Amino acid sequence: MTILGIETATSVCGAAIVHNGRVIQECFLDHPYLHAEKLITLINEALLRTRLGLRDIDGVAVSIGPGSFTGLRIGLSVAKGLVYGTGKPLIAVSTLHALAKKTVDAGVVKLPGFVLAALDARREEVFCQLYSVNDVGIEPEWEERNMTVNDILIELGPRAVTVTGNASARISKARNGGFRLRKANIEFVSSDIAKCSAATVALTGEGFLAQGKSDDPVTLEPHYLKDFFTKAG
Repeated sequence: MTILGIETATSVCGAAIVHNGRVIQECFLDHPYLHAEKLITLINEALLRTRLGLRDIDGVAVSIGPGSFTGLRIGLSVAKGLVYGTGKPLIAVSTLHALAKKTVDAGVVKLPGFVLAALDARREEVFCQLYSVNDVGIEPEWEERNMTVNDILIELGPRAVTVTGNASARISKARNGGFRLRKANIEFVSSDIAKCSAATVALTGEGFLAQGKSDDPVTLEPHYLKDFFTKAG
């Protein structure tokens, strides 16, 4: 099975192709304002490097959020265009789930354990989800949430947790800055592991499609988790 993955939920804009559980190409850039301009180019580059065409792809997996309002719209719009044009299935992948999977796949989580996937939601808030991890896989302990950093640390309590995602620095700063929160048993992954990845989106989507899971491109919408906010003035 060959899957094209698209990631645009954060500053990372990427496209990747996986085949039977193996990443064969990933092209990405890390810039918050080039998604609309560069995503198609990155997809074409990934296809060119693998000498594949869209006809050779069995499905398109897309990071569905939570994350950047604009980025998610761009990624999903492109993904829908591709599946409308080819008739291939569309597979939505939770951005937080993909982050947690990337961290576990990197081998940095002690099993059994916990992974907190955390993305900056701005306005002093964080999109997050806690997962339990064992030798079978990952399972959500929380629903996807939009929380303050202090509330996250309080609710984590004494759990030994590995934190990933672009909100890691904010969580680390809060943990170190509050006496009551310093006892939190938290480890942080490297910046490379903490970045969203089109490859992980594609791998996750491949697993979903193998289980017969796909989404309706007509009704599928980005998962924003909170309302759009526009600064007045």
